[in-house]
Amino acid sequence: MSEFIQDLRFAVRTLRRGWGVTLIALGSLAVAIGGNTAVFGMINALLFPPLPGTEPERIIMIQERPVEQPATLSTLTTSLATHADLAERSRTTTAWAAYRPTVRGLRADDRSEPVTAAEITTTFFEVIGASMARGRAFLPEEGVPGARPVAIVTPEFWERARGGEGDPLGAVLTLNGEPVEVVGVLPPSFAFLFGAADVWVPLTDAPTESPRDRRDIFSLARLAPGVTMEQAQADVSGIAAALAAEYPEVQRDWTADAFNVRTDIPDGRSKIFYALLQGSVFFVLLIACANITNLLLARAQERQREIGLRTVLGAGRRRIVRQLLTESGLLVLLGSTAGLALGWLGIRAMARYFGTFLPANYTPQMDATVVGFTLGLSVLAGLIFGVAPAVQALRVNQAEVMKEGGRGSTRGRSRKIVTRGLVVAEIALSLVALGGGTVLVRAFLDLQASDGGFDESSLVTARLTVPRSKYPDADTRGVLMEQVIDEAQSIEGVRAAALVNALPRGLSAPTDTFRIAGRERDAASAAPRAVSLKASPDYLDALGVAVLQGRFFEPGDRLGQDPVAVVNRAFAERWFERDDPVGRFVSFEGEERRIVGVVEDVQQVLIRTPGVVDAEAIYIPAAQAPMADYTVVASAAGDPLRLKEPLRLGLQSLDPDLTLSQVLTLDELVEQFFAGVNVFNVILGGFGLIGILLASLGTYGVLAYQVTQRRQEIGIRMAVGASGNDVLRMVTRQGLWMAAIGLALGGVLLVPLIGLFATLLEGFASVKGETGFAVAALLFAVTVAASVLPARRAAAMDPVRALGNE
Repeated sequence: MSEFIQDLRFAVRTLRRGWGVTLIALGSLAVAIGGNTAVFGMINALLFPPLPGTEPERIIMIQERPVEQPATLSTLTTSLATHADLAERSRTTTAWAAYRPTVRGLRADDRSEPVTAAEITTTFFEVIGASMARGRAFLPEEGVPGARPVAIVTPEFWERARGGEGDPLGAVLTLNGEPVEVVGVLPPSFAFLFGAADVWVPLTDAPTESPRDRRDIFSLARLAPGVTMEQAQADVSGIAAALAAEYPEVQRDWTADAFNVRTDIPDGRSKIFYALLQGSVFFVLLIACANITNLLLARAQERQREIGLRTVLGAGRRRIVRQLLTESGLLVLLGSTAGLALGWLGIRAMARYFGTFLPANYTPQMDATVVGFTLGLSVLAGLIFGVAPAVQALRVNQAEVMKEGGRGSTRGRSRKIVTRGLVVAEIALSLVALGGGTVLVRAFLDLQASDGGFDESSLVTARLTVPRSKYPDADTRGVLMEQVIDEAQSIEGVRAAALVNALPRGLSAPTDTFRIAGRERDAASAAPRAVSLKASPDYLDALGVAVLQGRFFEPGDRLGQDPVAVVNRAFAERWFERDDPVGRFVSFEGEERRIVGVVEDVQQVLIRTPGVVDAEAIYIPAAQAPMADYTVVASAAGDPLRLKEPLRLGLQSLDPDLTLSQVLTLDELVEQFFAGVNVFNVILGGFGLIGILLASLGTYGVLAYQVTQRRQEIGIRMAVGASGNDVLRMVTRQGLWMAAIGLALGGVLLVPLIGLFATLLEGFASVKGETGFAVAALLFAVTVAASVLPARRAAAMDPVRALGNE
């Protein structure tokens, strides 16, 4: 123990004596470990969010999808009718539940405030294995049509809604115009995957009366003990095939998939992105370790005479190696401690940022897993840069290091190869980290700035939810829709106002099958699908989209009149080619409709999923299919931000029980979507630049040290006639060679990485490989600049003084 304390004291003195090298090493290590800790904390929260209840690994979710689409997590929804059939027929599960995310209007004074809600079957908490903090879960009789309205709330909701005053149990809330009694309170921060909600209410829809093509619920089940995912998938697929035979009109072209909530969500493409993000930041750690290794090797080289002398005086090699490892260990301890602190700050910053748009269970936090990752990373870093100086100490030749000429030995040349090789590795890793990151960042920035085919800068939107108890049928909803349009149009500054079921440039778009009259369907192929859009007559005017043929909708296109439809350019070109679609008939949304016009394409979906239809679209009049949930779109003659509050107040004046949410400009909605992506962009770009900085410091450090070690040689060269420019070229050439080799090796790794990006982003973002060449040019220029500084110092050297010092 006393020897360890002696080694520790000696290590402290050594680190203090070379404080400049120590600070550079500590700073590099702290930033690299802190960055890896913060990014891992974020990814850990997104990949493995804490799930409430018991044995979450036995819970599966069901997705219905068209048979021609790949089995990706594109929707993760199913219909209530199919859910009921699965629950009845499954032999691999023990219990089933369903939930539907929604919005409820909480009556407050003379208006309704939107609250996030979830409609759930009464078995939901039983399936996930969760309990109430207070009160009870729903009773079976509370999940049927006409049951007494009850609710379960979160403590956070009660604190916001009532300031935490009073007992929530037994309290009565007015939701969507109806009195609802609170019967249970959930534990704090309760959330199930992306099903976070303030208020949970029973799902009272009758499965037998729910349309099979209304696929809007999340269906989940608990696997029976011993059942594998392969068995569950076979069970679900078999039931889906049977339903397709029983209900061919709506189920023929559909199948179903089972996903494990712990291992299969999010999907594979997202996991690859997360791995690439973590890998990019990990490269920075490797670059930092290479830098620190070079610094420690340089320090060990300077101490070789000291080590040799101690060996001559009787110090054992084992003791010397232990002292060197103690120095490296102390460096790791200090650097990892600082890195852990930086990582904690980074995780807190991301938690605040992500907390604005993600459920609480997805919020990054410094937990035992993250701390364990940091400790493992620290040990790895210590092994990487701590072993080389120790190995060098084992190879000390007592006689050689005591001689003046020792510097020119073979071992000295091998050390140069090692140090230059480390710089080459730094440059290669920097190119991969920054080059790959920049290519990805540019692809997402191009996507964000892409032309959606309409004027989005002038649009303000409001999501409106209609209480079904007050507007139970198509007639009452149709009247309300007209009132909503008239009210929005009457607001000063509104150029045009309309309604639509799905905004453009969103995450997904509703689709439905169609059949063109006069064309026989191939019995072996699936029915074609198109994006299904329900819009009011002024929708195209609000967006500034052109009508190419025929007309768009008119006020006379309402219930009781001839069913009509409008198709977009992509639909017309694919399904009619050179024929004129106007006047033709298409069966869509349950009716045969006459096509009355063709309109220009609009970017309906931002991120496209291969195999999922999102380009060809069919519009039908909203008045012929009145909706209970839709979005109001208003085009501003001036600044759309000034219309947000007048639009909210105007619509709420129609009925205080109408629930308005997301009263935002379309630009704000798109920015919200890219909020998480922009975090990735900052991380990729920021740590890529840190990698370049470390690589340039490494290049500078190695060349500067070698200039110092070669003072005698440079002095001799200049004494026999070499000019300053000759010396400048000699030193710079070394930097150029290291840069060239490093960039070549990095390019070998970067090219397939760019190819992987192109595959991942296929269909929604273009990958520009030339961006990687631009990064390579930047890295080359930075490396050359780092080489010129020590080269100029060598060129300005006084040969007489250099030889005299030697």
